[in-house]
Amino acid sequence: MNSRRTPLLIYMLLTCLMALSRVASGQITGVWLQSPNPGQNPNQVQVTAIAYGPVTGWIIYLDDRIVYQTNIVSNTVSQKINLTNGRHLLYARAWDGQGDYNTSGTLLLQVGPPPPSSTVLPTPPETAEVLQEMQNNTVDWKACSVCAHGTTNSANYWMAPFQNQPSKSGSSLEMYVDGLPWTNVLFIDTMLGTSSNSHFLWDFWVYHDSTSASFWSSEFDLWQVLGGKEFMIGSQCDFGDGYWSTWDSAGNRWILNGISCPRWAPNTWHHIQWYVERVSPTQYRYDTLVVDGQPYGFNQTWTINYTSWPDMVGIQYQLDQDSTGAPIHEWVDNVKLTMW
Repeated sequence: MNSRRTPLLIYMLLTCLMALSRVASGQITGVWLQSPNPGQNPNQVQVTAIAYGPVTGWIIYLDDRIVYQTNIVSNTVSQKINLTNGRHLLYARAWDGQGDYNTSGTLLLQVGPPPPSSTVLPTPPETAEVLQEMQNNTVDWKACSVCAHGTTNSANYWMAPFQNQPSKSGSSLEMYVDGLPWTNVLFIDTMLGTSSNSHFLWDFWVYHDSTSASFWSSEFDLWQVLGGKEFMIGSQCDFGDGYWSTWDSAGNRWILNGISCPRWAPNTWHHIQWYVERVSPTQYRYDTLVVDGQPYGFNQTWTINYTSWPDMVGIQYQLDQDSTGAPIHEWVDNVKLTMW
């Protein structure tokens, strides 16, 4: 694969679809699902949601189909919904008097036994392409706030490579964000060129200092663009909601999984390993996540977006501030990507 500096415009285009579901639309500034929780659930759940703004109606969606609708003028909704065995996607939408709406996050619900999922990371073949210590490839890294599509943008962010404290290898990459509440910034490493690789094992260490309490989420994305198709394999530790999320590219949304991700203690290194695949010309799959040695099987398959962007492979880290707007720091080290 050829690797060279990528124009910032490509980064901005590539990441514009990673908008958060909480971005305001019309007069309603947010919709929050209070129940159920993502993950394992019974065949009947109580859906409870609250919206911020002048609500004139509600819709509850199950697997992208309407299962409940009301024109009640209320900032809350509570309704029992029946579920069949299997996996389901659930979200709520609130409308205002002008016909604008805002949508909650999307929950993945599992009823009955989950599908088989591997919790074992694969052993790459000897022919695999291995990129080591990617945090030191300063020529390939860029940062951008506008392209992160948070509620607010900031010009006060930076990254500093080759840090020896804190560090695992003696050369970590430090990232910093300061701005108004709900500011997001992307730190992006992109490699232009066509690659036939379809298996990706991404291994890195991440560290938060005392600013960890002001993170809403810490995002980790790996993507491949191949022949006009975008495989955006995004994930985040969503501290605000307390769960891991994965990115549904075709649906343009985060999926809250039932895998817990409590807020990380400050001044601690965490080891993240993701095994993901491009499983068809139009689909990608989240296979296995290992956090500090604890494996989780995902077995989630999502569909790509079509794009005019050139072929490339990349990784990125996004830092998301919470409602306080307090500055946040993150360090990454021993960043390794194995592809075959």
